[in-house]
Amino acid sequence: MRKSNPAISHGSSCLIRKAMNSAFCRSRRPRQTRRTPPSGSMDLHAMRDPCHQMGVVASLAGDVRKAVVIEHEFEVRAVLSRLLKQVGFVVHETSSGEIGVELAERINPQVIVVGSGLRDIDGHETLRRLSNRVSAHLLAVLDSDEEFDVVHSFDAGADGVMAKPLREREFRARLDSFVRRQATTSRLLALGESQAGRILSHRNLTLNVVTWQVMIDAEPVELTATEFSLLRALLLHPGHVRSKKELARMLNDEDGAGAVDLYVSPAAVRSIEVHIANLRRKLGDSARTELWIETVRGVGYRMVGEQNSRS
Repeated sequence: MRKSNPAISHGSSCLIRKAMNSAFCRSRRPRQTRRTPPSGSMDLHAMRDPCHQMGVVASLAGDVRKAVVIEHEFEVRAVLSRLLKQVGFVVHETSSGEIGVELAERINPQVIVVGSGLRDIDGHETLRRLSNRVSAHLLAVLDSDEEFDVVHSFDAGADGVMAKPLREREFRARLDSFVRRQATTSRLLALGESQAGRILSHRNLTLNVVTWQVMIDAEPVELTATEFSLLRALLLHPGHVRSKKELARMLNDEDGAGAVDLYVSPAAVRSIEVHIANLRRKLGDSARTELWIETVRGVGYRMVGEQNSRS
């Protein structure tokens, strides 16, 4: 099997040269092994190389935003990495789904971008594995905007979907929205344990908006960031029906600035349906029994049963 070396910027630590059609890389000895690299792109194989280890550990120490780009097209991967860096992310790149999943488990990134034409495992399988192993925001970049591909990506665990050719302004807007949402969470954390209303409850379900934990009968429920946000939106409005468009706007701009005026596409509405279906499944709902989330046909969703309460 022929090996290649995706180009990975790593400050002055090492120079990685790219060969054709492979996610594997070789490294040269760095000129200054003690120098901490600036924010840039890294690869799992660079992390495995002894000449990279000190720089990688240094760059991951502290509170930094991390992102993983899993994309087989070098040019697209370069654009995605550049846009992520502009928002302040340290970017790790690979063209392999297997390596991308392993890398995500190692570094626990905030954002993962997954392409669809990967050489080893396909994008949908990569999304499925990631959604079961990490809590990062998953964005799928598809080769087409066909409804089947879009829905399949959401079913696999994607929090958002974009199609090629990549629209840079839209991708940047999505990143800005995500960063705002993270800033909101950080403000909640800064308020501390005494913050009123930090725990939302509904029967034997509790949601902690500070620690981002959901429990049913004291048992943890693993949710994606999008599923958590949807559940919180329903719990924040006791007895109120939240429309699909309203929920889509909320996800797009959680701070609410101008959210009422945002256009909601049919694909965004469909994504809400898929996320709600996944959320229901994780909470224990079934197609026949709505234990937690009720569908109000033609309107939207609300929590089932008694009124929500805050503690």
